[in-house]
Amino acid sequence: MALTKYKLGTLIKQRREKYDGLEELPIRGVAREGFISPKQDGADLSIYNVYYLNDFVFNPARMELNSIALNLFFDKAICSSLYEIFYVVRTDLLLPEYLNLFIKRDEFARKCWFGAVGSARNYFRVADLSEFDIELPDLSTQQKYVDIYNAMVSNQQAYERGLEDLKLTCDAYVEDLRR
Repeated sequence: MALTKYKLGTLIKQRREKYDGLEELPIRGVAREGFISPKQDGADLSIYNVYYLNDFVFNPARMELNSIALNLFFDKAICSSLYEIFYVVRTDLLLPEYLNLFIKRDEFARKCWFGAVGSARNYFRVADLSEFDIELPDLSTQQKYVDIYNAMVSNQQAYERGLEDLKLTCDAYVEDLRR
């Protein structure tokens, strides 16, 4: 499997689109775990940013915590103007889901933190991200990695559901023994 090295900036593009307020859209923030409901009610939505399916949304002040998420849920949504948004323009070379696997690693968060140190508030921007190098396998290999990861996550969730069922069974058995 041959890997080809790219500057991330040749594969992604920043999205800068303000919300026009003409349609009601979901509002989400971003944390390490992914998209979260907003914490603030009554905000001025006219300054919010629009993002689309397969866009990455991140908090430039919290990249050391890996506060970035790939939108796999909404065709169109909005987020705070403090967030930055980018998307993969070269989908012939890079799958968004594969980039997400690359980005969600702790090593990536440390690299972002290192790149942000020295600015007044330790911001990490899309321009900084564009300077990163990434080595990519062909698309079919990327898809295999994504499929394997998704299968592992699904198996873990099924295992966790099974543990909950087992706990309920054990609790019921213990209660029977008590009586």
